[in-house]
Amino acid sequence: GLFPHQKIAVNVATVLSLLGTSKAQARARALELLELVGLDPDTYADRYPHQLSGGQQQRVGVARALAADPPVLLMDEPFGAVDPVIRSRLQDEFLRLQRELHKTVVLVTHDIDEAVRLGDRVAVFATGGRMAQVGTPAQVLGRPADDFVADFVGSTSSLRRLAVTAIDAAHLEPLDGLTTGDLGSVIEAESTLEEALAALLRADSNVVGVRRGAQFLGVLTPNGVHQALRESLREV
Repeated sequence: GLFPHQKIAVNVATVLSLLGTSKAQARARALELLELVGLDPDTYADRYPHQLSGGQQQRVGVARALAADPPVLLMDEPFGAVDPVIRSRLQDEFLRLQRELHKTVVLVTHDIDEAVRLGDRVAVFATGGRMAQVGTPAQVLGRPADDFVADFVGSTSSLRRLAVTAIDAAHLEPLDGLTTGDLGSVIEAESTLEEALAALLRADSNVVGVRRGAQFLGVLTPNGVHQALRESLREV
């Protein structure tokens, strides 16, 4: 945990100081890391841990872990102590950081939804430390290696695949007479089927637009989501 008697910037800079970095350089880097994890240094650097929310404290912990620039980062239940709304935001922040930093992260969790959302590969350990299965999230959800893994991923594993299956251009349809004003919403091509389905449920129409940057690619319908999910189940 964080050092309760030290200010936030000092908490982050401690690792750098132990590595021999000068006090001024350590503080400057600590402020950069706070900015990186979404905490305004002007607001939070000179506060104490008890003045931060649980989610903010978790961000400080991530900043401190990144201070030494480790090639591999071990995170043990990093989002387990916060409420579901904050947990989802922190997971989004984690994914953003991973895209920016390209770090290898070993994340320990008992939450299968968190594992398949955040992991490129998932290892499931059974009682006694036996590795029951390792594979991509789609493989673990679609082809459980044994009864233990099947019980762990649950009976709704097919629905969980929505979160790990990306939109495929093959399932898009042309605009065909519709205008962009007819679309309930527009999502990015890198979105998952889960995000597409959520957009469809929020929309007033039965189609959502899909774009890549400024380029409009087509529309996705509920039938397109259904077909994509069925195909993903066959491919595993």
